[in-house]
Amino acid sequence: MGDSAVEDAGGQGAHRRGRAALLRLARWFDQADAPAAHDVYAAAFAAYPARFLGGAGDEAAPAAASWWNSPPAHVAAAPADGPLPTAPVPDHADQRARLRDAAEARAHWRRSAAAEVRTALAGGAERLELSTPALDVLMELLTAALGSGSPEARQVTAGDLELGVRLHVGSAPGSRIAIASPGGGLDLADVWLRVTDHAEQGPLPEPEAGGAGEGDRPC
Repeated sequence: MGDSAVEDAGGQGAHRRGRAALLRLARWFDQADAPAAHDVYAAAFAAYPARFLGGAGDEAAPAAASWWNSPPAHVAAAPADGPLPTAPVPDHADQRARLRDAAEARAHWRRSAAAEVRTALAGGAERLELSTPALDVLMELLTAALGSGSPEARQVTAGDLELGVRLHVGSAPGSRIAIASPGGGLDLADVWLRVTDHAEQGPLPEPEAGGAGEGDRPC
């Protein structure tokens, strides 16, 4: 009965028979008692109520028992006294401020370290002393420069736009540069180093055997 009622009351069946199907459904409701009317309604409109198994929690249910045939429990959700509470939006202003201050401090120390590297390499000394941040900046630039060129290239370069500096590395057989720092040391052989503005791409003039001018002499 349920399938035919659904077909007659809705979908394509209603379009085919229309008024006759609705009258047939109304006649079923009129002739049915209350339990049968609920069954007709559920079958016609697929409106099956939720069922809750009753009984105490410690009562054992038979293994073959079906929830379909169990008596429904009449329960209703308690109405809310007011609007549901909403979680406050967390304020990350302090965290953002700390991260911004840390980034600004790191950028300041890196710029100071780059200026220290440029000053140290401008003197042409073979033994240098750098702070740990300055050695870190030099190592970053040196690694990038050596990794950017081919083994046959006589000069390689790498720059940092944020720091505004560029390191140039060239071949100088027989030369030696020893760099000391609280964070470690660095020994370089057969190369010369020079730091310029970032915009100066090079290549730079090769250093003369007897040295270069003061303040412009590659190290």
